[in-house]
Amino acid sequence: MISALKQIGLTYGLLMIMSPSYAGKVNPNLCPTDFIANQPQFISSNTTDQRVYISSDSARVDSDAVTYFEGAVRAQQANRLLEADRVRYDRTTEDVEATGNIVYAVNNARVTGDAIEFNLKTTQGKVRNAEYFTGTVNGRGHAQTIHIKGKNRLEMESATYTTCPPNAEVWKIDSSNITLDNESHQGSATNVVLKVASIPIFYFPYFRFPISEERLSGILFPGLAVSNKHGTEVTLPYYWNIAPSMDATITMRNMTKRGLMLKNEFRYLTSQGTGVIKVDYLPNDKLFGDDRAQYSWLYSGAPSAGWSTSVDYKSVSDTEYISDFSNTLATSSITHLNRQASIAYNHENFVFTGLIQNYQRITGEQPYAKAPQLTLNSRFTNKDNTLNYDVNSEYVRFDLSNSSQVIGDRFFINPYVSYPIQSESGFFIPKLSINYLQYNLDQLGAPTDNATPSVTVPIFSNDIGMFFERDTSIAGTQLLHTLEPRLFYLYAPNVEQSDLPVFDTALTTFSQSLFYAENRFSGKDRIGDANQLTASLTTRFYRQDSGAEVFNATIGQIIYFRDRVVTLPGGGPNVTDRSSYITSLSVIPNSKIKLTSEFNIDSELEHTEVSNTRITYQAGADSVINYNYRFRRNELRTQGLSFAWRVNPSWRVFGGYETDIENNHRLQSFFGIRYDNCCWAVRILGHEYFDSLEAGTARFESAIWLELELKGLSSLGSRKKIDSILKNGILGYQ
Repeated sequence: MISALKQIGLTYGLLMIMSPSYAGKVNPNLCPTDFIANQPQFISSNTTDQRVYISSDSARVDSDAVTYFEGAVRAQQANRLLEADRVRYDRTTEDVEATGNIVYAVNNARVTGDAIEFNLKTTQGKVRNAEYFTGTVNGRGHAQTIHIKGKNRLEMESATYTTCPPNAEVWKIDSSNITLDNESHQGSATNVVLKVASIPIFYFPYFRFPISEERLSGILFPGLAVSNKHGTEVTLPYYWNIAPSMDATITMRNMTKRGLMLKNEFRYLTSQGTGVIKVDYLPNDKLFGDDRAQYSWLYSGAPSAGWSTSVDYKSVSDTEYISDFSNTLATSSITHLNRQASIAYNHENFVFTGLIQNYQRITGEQPYAKAPQLTLNSRFTNKDNTLNYDVNSEYVRFDLSNSSQVIGDRFFINPYVSYPIQSESGFFIPKLSINYLQYNLDQLGAPTDNATPSVTVPIFSNDIGMFFERDTSIAGTQLLHTLEPRLFYLYAPNVEQSDLPVFDTALTTFSQSLFYAENRFSGKDRIGDANQLTASLTTRFYRQDSGAEVFNATIGQIIYFRDRVVTLPGGGPNVTDRSSYITSLSVIPNSKIKLTSEFNIDSELEHTEVSNTRITYQAGADSVINYNYRFRRNELRTQGLSFAWRVNPSWRVFGGYETDIENNHRLQSFFGIRYDNCCWAVRILGHEYFDSLEAGTARFESAIWLELELKGLSSLGSRKKIDSILKNGILGYQ
C-alpha cells in the first residue's frame, strides 16, 4: 500500500512521479489492447525551453486583463501539456480556469478532469472529478477533488489507485483523503482500504508513507504459509527508519502450533563498514516447552586503506532450533554454527590476516577453536622466466573448552622458490619449498608425551605442460581443437609425524584438485610424503566464430613410486601404486544444452568410486530443466530433476524432485505454479524435505507457501521464501 501511494503523488502542475520500493512490473502483453493504446504518449524530453506555446480555434480579449481561448485549446511548456475546450486567464489576479475535456500531462503521466482552477501567483488550485495515470507502472485512479496547496503540497479527496484496466479492477485502493508533501517527502492517508475482487482485505485508519526514495517507518505487507512444523503461519513486519545510516525490520510471526515469535533485523552503515544484526525470540514454544531464540551478526568493513574487517557470528538457544525452524534441506542439515572475527591487511608485498574462530556444535564433535590464527604471506615476485621466491607463515592457538584433549600452539612456515618458464606452447615450473612445523602443547595424554614436537619436510615439484592446436570442422562448423598433455612430479621425504597432534587436519577427498596439490592432507598437522607423477590429458573444442567452448574432456591418474606412510591416527600406509582414474567431461553443443560429468574409476577393481553428472536444458531466460546424478560407493547415491518452465505468457510451472537411492527415500520435492495477469499475479509452492529417520522410517517436513502480487503495489505473502527455495533447488532459475 505504501508503494502504491508513492505512485499516486502529483506535483506542482498536478503530478509528482514516484517509484515503488517493490512492485512487480505490469506486462503490456497481458493487458487489453485498448488499455495500452489509451496510455499517454511521451510529450517532450526538452526541459530547457520554458516558453509557452498556445494554440486554439479562437481567442479573444474581454478586457485588458482577461483572455479567453476556446476550441481545442492546447498549451505546452517543455515537457508539460494542458488541453481543454475552454481556458480563461486573468492577468490581474493570475487566475487560470479551464473547462471541458481537461487533460494535463507531464512526460508520460496524465490527469483528466471536468475543470481546473489555478492561481499562478499563489500556486494553489483544484481539479474536479479527476482521473489520473502515473505513467510508470500503468498506475491510474480517480479523485473527487484534487486540491493544490502551493508548489509542494497536495490533497486528494475520495481517491482510488490501481494498475488494472478499466472494467477489470481485480484490486484497488480506496482512501477518503490523501495528503502529499513534497517538501518533507512524506504523505499521509486516512481510511485506506485494499480491495481484491471488490472484497476489502486490509484496512488502515491512518498511516504515513514516503513519496521519494527516502525511507519511512511503517507497516509492511503480511505473509502467509501453512506447514506441518508450525501450523498456519502469519507474519506482520514493521519497518523502522531509525536514521539515514540505520534501520530495523521488526516482524511478528504467529505460528498456531508454536506461538508468537518476535523477529528483529537491524541494519547499520558506518563510515568504515556495514552490518546486520538479527535476533529472533519465541517465548515458551508450545511444542518444545521452553523459550527459543537465535542470534546472528554479520559485518564487513574497511577501516582504512589496505585494511579490512569482518564478523560472522551465529548462535541458537538449543541444538534442535535449526531443524525446527529451517525451510530447506541444506539448512536443516547444518552441523555447526560458525563464529568468527577477522582483520586483514593487504600490502603490495605481503598479506596479513588475523582470525578468532569458534563454533557452536549442533551435531557431531566439537571442533577446536582458533584463538587466534595469524597468517603472514609474502608476494614479492610472481613473474615468468625469472626466479620467484616467497614465504607463507601461520601461528594458531587451538583451544577446546571443557575438554581433556590436547590443546596448544602451532607455528608453520613455508619458504619456497620457483622458476616458471612459460610460452605459448607450454610451461615448465620447478619449485622447491621447506615446510616447518613447531608445536607448544598443553594437556598431554601422558607425562612422557613430547610437549614441543616439531618437523621439517622439504618438498620438490615440477609442473610441465604443452599446448597443441589445429583447425578442424565438424558438421560444417569451424572449430579450434586443442590437445594439452600435463605432467606433475612431486617428491616429499617420509618424516616421522606420529607424535604430532591433529587439530584441524583431514585426508582430502580424492578428486581432480589433488592431481597438482603438494599435500594430500587438508590443514597443516600432517605433511604427506610423496614420490609420485601425475599424468593428465585434456582436449578442447572451440567455435572459431565466437570462441565459445563446446567440448572439454580430461583424463588423469597419479602413479606412485613408493608407499605413502604418513597418516592420521588410526590409519595405515597406502600401498597402492596407482590412483583411481579421474575423468571429466563438458559438452555444450549449443546455447541450450550443457552436459557436465566427472568420474573417479578405480584402476585395480575396475569400478566407479565416485561420479557426478548434470544435464541442463535452457530453453530461455525463464525456462530450464536440470537432471543430476551423484554417486559415492557405499556412501551416497542420489538423483534429482528440477525445472522451471514458461507454458505461455500467463502460466509458469516449476518443481523439483531429489531422491536418496542408497537409502530408498526422498530428499526433497517441491512443485508450484505462477499465474500472471495484466495487473496481478499469484504464485503457490508446496515443499517437502527429509528431516530425519525415526525407527527406520523417513520423517519429512512440509509447507505450502503463497504469494499474491499486486503489480504496481507490492507483494503479499511469502515471496522471499519461495524465491529462496526455487533458486536453491533449480539451477538457472530466474
